[in-house]
Amino acid sequence: MAAEPITIELSDDAYRRLRQRAEQAGKPLAVVSRELLEAALGAERPAPKSAREILEAAGRVRPLGPELERLIIPGVTLEEVQRALSEAGGPSLSEIIDEQRGPKD
Repeated sequence: MAAEPITIELSDDAYRRLRQRAEQAGKPLAVVSRELLEAALGAERPAPKSAREILEAAGRVRPLGPELERLIIPGVTLEEVQRALSEAGGPSLSEIIDEQRGPKD
């Protein structure tokens, strides 16, 4: 898909700073503008995955059945689970998973 040109209105100060940045970089104003916009859009981070999604993606657990799926608390991240287990003073998430898997063959 070809890029579509756009027009953006800037304050005088913003335009001056953008022009200075382009001159310092030795690049055309349009190139610096595009790089800045692309960098800002690329800096957006996806929402953290749940602990279950991370473990499934790594092949460490199988997908859950419907009865267990209902027990999941939406939006809980791996970091939150690890922190809660650490604060509870119990075994780590890895130890719990290893125990549930049983001995290796």
